Amino acid sequence: MAFKNGMSLFWALYAFFFAVPFPMFLYYSIYYSGGQRLVSTLSAPYWALVYLALSVVLWSWLLARYFGQWFIAPARELRQMNQLLRTGEIRDAEVVASRTVGKPERNRRRLEVTFRFNNLSGVPIQETLPVVDMRPQLGRFDVGQRLRLRIDESLAKSRVIVIDGSEFQPDTTRRLIVFLGWMGLLGLVAAYYLLSYRYEHQGTGWRFLTYFHPLLICPLALLGLRWLMNGGLGRFFLNDKTAVQLKYRGRRAVARLLEAKQTGTYINEQPQVRFELEYEDSRGTTHRTSCKKIVSLLGMDITRAETIPIFYLADQPQTVAFATDLDQTE
Repeated sequence: MAFKNGMSLFWALYAFFFAVPFPMFLYYSIYYSGGQRLVSTLSAPYWALVYLALSVVLWSWLLARYFGQWFIAPARELRQMNQLLRTGEIRDAEVVASRTVGKPERNRRRLEVTFRFNNLSGVPIQETLPVVDMRPQLGRFDVGQRLRLRIDESLAKSRVIVIDGSEFQPDTTRRLIVFLGWMGLLGLVAAYYLLSYRYEHQGTGWRFLTYFHPLLICPLALLGLRWLMNGGLGRFFLNDKTAVQLKYRGRRAVARLLEAKQTGTYINEQPQVRFELEYEDSRGTTHRTSCKKIVSLLGMDITRAETIPIFYLADQPQTVAFATDLDQTE
């Protein structure tokens, strides 16, 4: 999904600055502006131990989450994709778009290929998948070519669709680099504890720790960013699991727009709009529902449209999403 893929590199670095360097700058400029820390700014011994324990817990939690995301999750996804090749529901697909990504390598091309096929409810949809074409001379991914896809009927895995006949192998070089990077991060955290104690304790033990110390604030900020981007903003965006269900199991309908009203919430200065919709399902039953969507200022024409194509779940008719939003997901 577009949102699941994460922030751009710029925004990731921007967020990292406010989570790590900025708290450090504030802390040391406030507590050590005169070169010597005042005794009055030290924590009580009891609170110092509380802050130390809490910081260790937060850093351990953060590092465990990073290890799972960077090292364990890719290995689990690889196993799931190989299983999907054996057990997935087969769907015939047509290539409707194909473009090269990056520089061509010897005897292989990296592509982004858009397929058109029927979802689990028999509704035509499109999906774009990354492909490493090991035999480009065959032209298997040229526009108009037909292939077979396999879909996870449970829609419970992190990857719900693969190209039939694909080969998935672990990238041992990448896994080694990721592991070494994680170990380097662990070393940096341990080194920061040692350096902080050496240069800040001044014979008072861990009393230099306060609720504002970077050893406490930095992991808290980084965990907060993970929550914000992976779940905390979910109320403003279509949940990834719901979007997968709608796209791969949902049915299409054309909804009548009854009302569009701003909720007062803004994300990056883009307003959130509540749409009141009415549509008929495949059985002819009329449903009235609503959904929220962040609308670009350049795309406000949608609030004045008479009808909007949507996807809905047959067993949950109140769960809907705009077809254009699902077409943009990957």
